[in-house]
Amino acid sequence: MAEGRMKLKVKQRTHQYGKTVADFAAKDNGCFFVLSHDATFVRNLRSTLNKELVVGSDLIRAMTEPAKFLHEIRTPLFKDRQILLLIERVLEGRNTLAFIRQFKESFENVYVIVLTGEVDKSVLVLLHEMGVDNFITKPASMDTIIEKIAFTIRPQSKLGQMLDTAKDYLARGLARDALALADKVLADVKPGSAAALMIQGDAHKAMGNVEGAVASYEAAAEGAYMYLEPLKRLAALYKDTGNVDGQLAYLEKLDKLSPLNVERKVDMGSIHLQKGDSEKAEALFGEAVAGATKEAMGIIEEIKRSIAERCLERQPDMAERYFRSIIEDKKDGLSREDIATFNRLGIALRRQGKWQDAVSEYARALEISPQDENILFNMAVAYTEGGKHGDAVGSLEKALELNPTFYAESPVTCFNIGVMYMNARTGNKARLFLKKALELDPDHQGAQKLLAGIA
Repeated sequence: MAEGRMKLKVKQRTHQYGKTVADFAAKDNGCFFVLSHDATFVRNLRSTLNKELVVGSDLIRAMTEPAKFLHEIRTPLFKDRQILLLIERVLEGRNTLAFIRQFKESFENVYVIVLTGEVDKSVLVLLHEMGVDNFITKPASMDTIIEKIAFTIRPQSKLGQMLDTAKDYLARGLARDALALADKVLADVKPGSAAALMIQGDAHKAMGNVEGAVASYEAAAEGAYMYLEPLKRLAALYKDTGNVDGQLAYLEKLDKLSPLNVERKVDMGSIHLQKGDSEKAEALFGEAVAGATKEAMGIIEEIKRSIAERCLERQPDMAERYFRSIIEDKKDGLSREDIATFNRLGIALRRQGKWQDAVSEYARALEISPQDENILFNMAVAYTEGGKHGDAVGSLEKALELNPTFYAESPVTCFNIGVMYMNARTGNKARLFLKKALELDPDHQGAQKLLAGIA
């Protein structure tokens, strides 16, 4: 009964997210663009928006070239619409960060969601700093994607409407009106609102009240950890007033929160150079170059991975070369983030019949992540393919010790475990896993056949 109520709640939440997304197109003059080479993702998203949420197909555009996207949104159909853009972090081998920044600076009524694989938190902080509204880590279910979109475009509250009005006042040069409205928000609607404090600071700055602007920006920074905009405003304010020490202090705070911003490191180095400290300047310039190099290597890795995945089905030997190249580029810098590459390399090797090489690569992966049941299970599969059934069960049971339920939701995994125990002449254990496979998939013919053959 409780499980039924839980499923109902999930459906209701999913329905609500879908309604928010559908209303964005139907009521809020919104449209959807995707910049991606991932044909499967594009197809599934288009189908969900068009068929399930009844968003008109003319309001859903997918392409692979940023220039074409910029041309399209200037056409009569889109130029007055709110735009939601889903864009790959790396497109055609290039990081899209600079494009996103220019897009956000050049257009109003736009939302940007970045599509990415697993990345460090520091990368996400940098993207957020550049104006990204949200992130989707792929692979992701369509329910998760619709939920992310809904949170990105959620209807504005009264607070949001007041803040937008205050920003409009600022844009029109009505700093006193903006300040009065920000003060009202802080007094009556949301005391301590970082966004209202930012507007308050901007109004003070526009009116020439530097001390008031500093106080507002500092209050915004103190009340919202990881909110970088107040610190950036303070750094810019001190730069404008010629306070180099103040500018450097806030650049250093920003650097601690978002250490991948190489342009900021160059700015900091330039200030140290100006102050006569060439040693600190050179160290920061070196960090900037190292950061840019790391980002470039990350792009190269993603290109190699994309090539390898495309080769895996038809040309596993070529996929093997690219997966190996990714690993070799890391040399002594391999970490748990590279386990997925080892697993894919193992698959490429097994598809060529090189099960022993696959076992060797899984063993290397275990040195990096010894508590990973997935590596041990893949090693068991490789041993099975080589006819080493005792070794296969040995690896399998180590995986089960680490995570006794890792198979619980996959009929294919349950079936494969059943096969391993059958090969090792352990019929009782094989029967348990084959029955579990049939619980999850009653039509699983392989499990039905094997189970019928167990005495």
